[in-house]
Amino acid sequence: MAYYYDNPIEEAPARRRKVPTVLASILILLAAGLFVKTTLAANIAINTGVPAEFGQGVTATAACAGASVLTMTPTSAFTNASGAGAFYFTAVTVSGIPSSCNGVDFNISAYNTTGNALAIFNTSVTVASIWDNGGSFQGGHGFIGSTVASATGSFTVTFTSPVALASNVAKLTLQSLGHVAGNCATENICSVGDTGPGGGTVFYASAAFTETGAACASNCHYLEWAPVSWASTQSQNSSFIEPGTSTTDAGTYVQPASLLGSISALGSGFNNTYLMSGSGTSSNNAAIASRLYAASDSSAGQWFLPSQQEAILQAQSTAQSGGSFQNRYYWTSTESNASAQYEVHMPDAAVSADAKGSTYSHLFRPIRAF
Repeated sequence: MAYYYDNPIEEAPARRRKVPTVLASILILLAAGLFVKTTLAANIAINTGVPAEFGQGVTATAACAGASVLTMTPTSAFTNASGAGAFYFTAVTVSGIPSSCNGVDFNISAYNTTGNALAIFNTSVTVASIWDNGGSFQGGHGFIGSTVASATGSFTVTFTSPVALASNVAKLTLQSLGHVAGNCATENICSVGDTGPGGGTVFYASAAFTETGAACASNCHYLEWAPVSWASTQSQNSSFIEPGTSTTDAGTYVQPASLLGSISALGSGFNNTYLMSGSGTSSNNAAIASRLYAASDSSAGQWFLPSQQEAILQAQSTAQSGGSFQNRYYWTSTESNASAQYEVHMPDAAVSADAKGSTYSHLFRPIRAF
């Protein structure tokens, strides 16, 4: 283990007598002046007034690295605000990582001058975790809100919504620790049947697919259906034609419209639902009600009626028996023609069509892609 101090002349001799007994080796950076700015390079004074050049990387040996040396380079970027703005700690690159670190988690934290840990992304997250998965780097436990770019022997973790001012960061730590397995709700590492980030159930998992209009865009991997109790949490529930409960789905209409060109394929449900949301209210248009659902993670606007194929995937999923679906037809967001909408029967995936408007009501269950 190697120790690094803000004042090595005064502190290092006493500390060198310590016997390294922890597995994690900590790299302490004089980070307040070491950020790579997105503007022109400059010098600033930190702590004792010694200037440090922006873009300077600091090196140390991590516990997993043996004799290999890692280089850690933090980055800041200017964030505009109304009438003002500031530089925020936005990313860190770690390079020179040997294969002996395969399988570990790298945990990165930032501290102010008094030694208090700083929130660095997602409002309150103080640790960025990166998993060295056999030399391919990816987000570790609790990484959502950051992105990881992997390269040979290096990674860059970028904070989607950074919260630590660069001027407040006095040091960073990098720890190599035993891997903590992720889970579906916090890392989007999911299997069919897992509880999804919105509190529902993952019913489809695959390589990347495109859900047009969804937040995950062309990098979606999972479909999650809402819990059966979803409608009982919605303010419009009492106005549904068939109010939902904690154990039964809600039912209502979909509204008439000109032929919208909605399609049946996987990846089309979000956009179909958006097109269907132009008329009616949340009480009598299942499309509007689905888009208003906020789930347990305040994800309103991300939920939608499944397309015909997505509803068939629901019915055919190995998780279907645990979904509390009723033995009835469920609305899809795919049109049969200008006046009729397809519906899929649970649990046998039979497909039919019924008229839009206030003629027929059917059950519905919002889903989302992530």
